[in-house]
Amino acid sequence: MSEPILSVSDLHVNYGRVQAVRDTSFDVPEGGLVTLVGSNGAGKTSVLAATSGLVRPRSGRITFLGQDVTRWSAHRRVSAGIVLVPEGRQILSTLTIEENLQLGGWRRRQSGARIGQMYDRFPVLAQRRRQLAGTLSGGEQQMLAIGRALVAEPRVLLMDEPSMGLAPKMVDEVFAVIESVRAEGVTVVLVEQNARRALTVADTGHVMETGSIAHSGPANELLEDPRVVKAYLGME
Repeated sequence: MSEPILSVSDLHVNYGRVQAVRDTSFDVPEGGLVTLVGSNGAGKTSVLAATSGLVRPRSGRITFLGQDVTRWSAHRRVSAGIVLVPEGRQILSTLTIEENLQLGGWRRRQSGARIGQMYDRFPVLAQRRRQLAGTLSGGEQQMLAIGRALVAEPRVLLMDEPSMGLAPKMVDEVFAVIESVRAEGVTVVLVEQNARRALTVADTGHVMETGSIAHSGPANELLEDPRVVKAYLGME
């Protein structure tokens, strides 16, 4: 069996005295789609923040393509191919769509071609490329955030709550994009509160509770696991 493209090993993340993540380990196979699901405050976002380099873990190890990247800066990880689509989108609202996409490619040569590909993928962005990003709808802003990340040519795309606050039709569009990106060979790690939807598209799922992984397995099996259904799927 080939080595995973990304491994998180015995991860612990603290914010001051508050322990957000503890004893968390999982592997991500190249080309796979792995999801972390769970309730608010379970530690999902903190795992992605540590993986992307936005926070320094208290202990543990993050390995990418066989290299220990635990102490790498966030921008070095982006250059290597670990790219985050953050929770809340975090686009630059006073810049245009095109300027936001250009920022996604600041570490890449010939990013103009990648931006052109994003306009092909998201025609609504192409039509409004000179419009200020802050004037877009929530769904359009999410497409821009995904496009900005894809301009950086990720090997592993980390996605934090991409469907948050979106209308059902736009949620469908976001998940269609996630599946198409994965089909193109990009490895995806998806954090989602919409557990049923996330497990439906994923290969493997990890259910987080109070900072650690409580259940793991093939996503289709977790969808049928009575413990997971009762805790996370019963009301959906």
